[in-house]
Formats: sequence, C-alpha cells, structure tokens
Amino acid sequence: MTMSLRRRDRNGETVRNPRAGFGLTALLAALIAIPTAAAPGELKPVKGAIIAGDFVTQDLRGKPVRFAELRGKVVLLNFWATWCAPCRKEMPSMEQLHREYKERGLVVLAVSQDQGPIREVQAFAQELKLSFSVWHDRDGLVGRQYSIPGVPTSYLVGADGRIAYRALGEYDWSGPEARRAVERLLAARER
Repeated sequence: MTMSLRRRDRNGETVRNPRAGFGLTALLAALIAIPTAAAPGELKPVKGAIIAGDFVTQDLRGKPVRFAELRGKVVLLNFWATWCAPCRKEMPSMEQLHREYKERGLVVLAVSQDQGPIREVQAFAQELKLSFSVWHDRDGLVGRQYSIPGVPTSYLVGADGRIAYRALGEYDWSGPEARRAVERLLAARER
C-alpha cells in the first residue's frame, strides 16, 4: 500500500494528505538515527581528540572509585549488565585480554549498568571468575555521561585519556584486531 501526498476531499477537490507527511518524516527520522560509528561486533577508531570523562562510582566492595585514577594507563572501558546475554558472551575474551596485557599497563574496567543491588553484580563476577576491575553504576549516570546506546558498549582509552576506539555490541576482545589496537596504544604509552 502506498500513501499519496494528495487525496480527494468530499467535494472531489484535490487536497494535501496530512498522514503522508508523517510517514515520510518518520522514515527520515529513523534513517538519521541509525548509528554509523560502529556496527555491532566491530571495533572502530574514534576520530578527533575526545577525552574520556572522569566519573566516580563504586567498586564491588561498595567503596567509591574514580576513573581519573587510571590516567596514564591504557583502559578498556566496558559498559554491561548482568541480564545482557551478549555481555556475558564477551566477558571471557575480556578476561583473556586482561591476563595477557595487564603487566604492560592495560586496565580492563567493566562498569555495570544494573539497577539492582551490588550483590547481583558481585555474584556475576564470581560466577565468571573475572579478575579485572568491575564497578557498579547503579543509577546509570556514567552510562548517560558516555551516551552509551545500549550494552555492551566499550571504549579503548589511551594513556593520554583520549578515546581511541569504540565497539558497539558483543565484541571478541581476544581477536587479532583487538590485540593490534591494544598493542598500538601500549606502544604509544611506552614511548
């Protein structure tokens, strides 16, 4: 069914169809809203000098922690949730990356967007035997600050604090593309 921009009224005169404009407007809005920065499962370089914003949240012991304290290290900043199946699937590759590069200065930091109690996040981290840092952003303030479109969303941040890469959706952090990106950022840090 096609919708015409014009229609006939009761008297047989041609008039503009107001519903046709709405359909076209909705279609254009939907096309504009499609993200082009990175497709799911893809690591894309971030253009420009975007500095990763500082934030304070809590670790899994409930103690306040500040992101700025990681400055000078390469950080894989991951936003996730316990109810997110793709998040669960990508965590083992993040753990593998963490174990391989932590001695050279890579910090893997997973910031939970769960609104539930911290004990649920703790149980998840224990179940998956995660040895990297897990913080809890119960109110989603950090996620909003970083304008995440959903979970999982990840950023690779250089030692200079700039966001260098972004991955939307589940990503294989143990793959060659991720390793090359981490190696580049670590080499820049070591200069």
